[in-house]
Amino acid sequence: MAHPQSSLFWTCMQCLCFLPSALWAGDSVIIGATPHQERFLTCVTQISADDLRDTPHSDERLTVVILEHQKFLGMREAFHAHKTKLAFSSLPARRIYLSARMFRDFETLLRCITHELGHFATQSVYEDHAERAADRIRQRARQTCGSAVH
Repeated sequence: MAHPQSSLFWTCMQCLCFLPSALWAGDSVIIGATPHQERFLTCVTQISADDLRDTPHSDERLTVVILEHQKFLGMREAFHAHKTKLAFSSLPARRIYLSARMFRDFETLLRCITHELGHFATQSVYEDHAERAADRIRQRARQTCGSAVH
């Protein structure tokens, strides 16, 4: 006898196969966030969508992963991102890793997430390039997403 959950799963998977990738591309995936954190990060990634639209793999979802700080440090080592303290990105994987410590302070959070999005917008590993793009994203985020944190 088949389990009702498995038939529901397969029905959903078949439906998802026919959805256009553009439907998925603009949405970000936020992993490990509280509802407030997810609301804020979703807002910031949505307002940066125009900056990221014509970048490589822009048809794939951007993923933001929030990790407890010790796990973040382990992931940082695995990616050889030794200079970073609270956040780093993998451009090829379209993934941003954030330490949970970042959420202690709104200004730090805003500075770091927009900076990482700046790396995607410029497709550059250079900090000054990312920061130029981050300034534009940060201004829009302050106007649009500030209330999403509370």
